[in-house]
Amino acid sequence: MIKYRKLLLLFGVLLTFLQANAQKSKELSLKEALNYALEHKADAKKAALDISKSEYHIQEKRAEILPTVTLDGNLINNPILQETALPGEILGEPGTVVMAPLGQKWNADGGINLTQKLFDQSVFIGLKAAKSSREFYQINQQLTKENVIEKVASQYYHTLILQANLTTVDTTYQNTVKIQQIIISQFENGLAKGIDVKRIQVKVANLQAQQQELQNSIQISKNTLKFLTGLPMEMMITVTEESSPRLPQNEKEAFDFSSLNAYQSLTKEKELRNYALQESKAANYPTLSLSAQYHYQGLGDTFPIGKDETQQVYWTDYSSITLNLHIPIFSGLKTRAKIRQAQLDVETLQLDIEDKKLSLRADFENAKNQIRTSEITIENQQQNVVLAKEVVEDIQNNYTNGLAPLTDVLDAETSLIEAQNNYNKAILDYRLALLDYLKSKGELQTLLK
Repeated sequence: MIKYRKLLLLFGVLLTFLQANAQKSKELSLKEALNYALEHKADAKKAALDISKSEYHIQEKRAEILPTVTLDGNLINNPILQETALPGEILGEPGTVVMAPLGQKWNADGGINLTQKLFDQSVFIGLKAAKSSREFYQINQQLTKENVIEKVASQYYHTLILQANLTTVDTTYQNTVKIQQIIISQFENGLAKGIDVKRIQVKVANLQAQQQELQNSIQISKNTLKFLTGLPMEMMITVTEESSPRLPQNEKEAFDFSSLNAYQSLTKEKELRNYALQESKAANYPTLSLSAQYHYQGLGDTFPIGKDETQQVYWTDYSSITLNLHIPIFSGLKTRAKIRQAQLDVETLQLDIEDKKLSLRADFENAKNQIRTSEITIENQQQNVVLAKEVVEDIQNNYTNGLAPLTDVLDAETSLIEAQNNYNKAILDYRLALLDYLKSKGELQTLLK
């Protein structure tokens, strides 16, 4: 009875475990994978954080235009007062020099200060640069989304092709096992040779090894896909086959690099470099600011806080308003060197922009050519698969009727696997070329629809 209860308990635990795993299993379409990645992948999140950071950077620059108000205070104790030499005539002692102490042993001071920039060219340029920086991060966010979509879609397609290859091997394995059973039966009845039994055993073993290798590759590919999408590694996923649309010929020819995020990112970066150049030049401009203060001060020979004149502590207030003008004249050629560096940065970035134009155009043309090539290859390989299947069926019939050797059957099956794998590879090449084409036109996000 106790043993029976233990078995029931073990069965219940096992059932719970299987249910938990079943709940974690997920059928993942390409659209779901892409949307999940854009919400959970670290790169996408960091791009959004950069935009938020740029908003605070704008607030920081805007704050430099506003007045600054501070409260300050200090308490000074002078154990030894500084003395100065005074002529004796002041104290009624002509012809002598009297050493007189300056100030009091205790000094308490506190007040409010205000500063306001009236003109500072670098501040206004910095505010413009901060706003441009926000636009730069917004473009980069779109660029990051495109990179995430490209990586996830590419890995998704690789996983699909591996699954298709495994399906081909599984089908061939099942057919080969059937032939193996026929050969063994024939051998037992003296109608087949022992060498044929061994050959078919080797073929079955090789197919099993291919199955194991493909299953391992599929698992690795799925783990990579989960990493790229931000899915938990313990979650079981199943990728589903999706058709790849054929593009109309006239649509393939349109190209405009100015609308691409990769190009816009560089042009916006150049704008930021130009602002940096203007800010360096602004160091040669004068600055004007206003400052004001109001303070209250207590002086005496004893600790002044909480005391008044009856205790020989004297309190007084004072204030000042100052207009500050700063005109740079010579900085040891430091400003000139900074300006030259900023100019070279702008020129370097312009070269990058010209190079990017060529690169984007090349990517577009290469994607078009690869699509055309893949379309032709798909048609050819599709025909090869049909022919290979027909050859396998004919040779298997001939073998069954004693008209073909076993080696012909095995060679035909190998050719069928090769033809099917070549077809699958052509499909993968087409899908990857389609990704490159959509990327070259800035249309990768159409995969989300």
